[in-house]
Amino acid sequence: MAQSLLAFALLGLAMLFPIEERLAKLTSVTGETARLAQKELDQIRENISVSSGSFTDLDGNTVEVACPGAPGTSCGNPLTASGLIDFTQAPPVGFSTQVADPSGQRYSVRWNIAVTASNGRKATLAGKALNLTGGLAPVVQFQTLTAP
Repeated sequence: MAQSLLAFALLGLAMLFPIEERLAKLTSVTGETARLAQKELDQIRENISVSSGSFTDLDGNTVEVACPGAPGTSCGNPLTASGLIDFTQAPPVGFSTQVADPSGQRYSVRWNIAVTASNGRKATLAGKALNLTGGLAPVVQFQTLTAP
């Protein structure tokens, strides 16, 4: 009887190891997604007022930050009804990029620029791992506001 109980307890513990491994991978991917998205957002925030409306980021990509128009105008990647970057839409040229981490895992980074009521800009940017094997690809999203 005692051996049976011990066997069931050890079997239950053994089943936790694959779950722990997947959670560690998910945590690692989420952290890397946040790091890469934050890197792109920092560059956008620094260059959002460039007169040309675009700049070349540290990875050599042409990044669009222009959004002319009245308050409420939105440019770039579409947002969902709840204000999140919509990854179901095709990535718009100039308002999206793909980057890779040192292991070769690729990530999609997309952004939307909106004109605020004070004629400032609100940048919404999100990143997501692409073709992630064995788990969910979490979306990490940031927002920042700039004054006119």
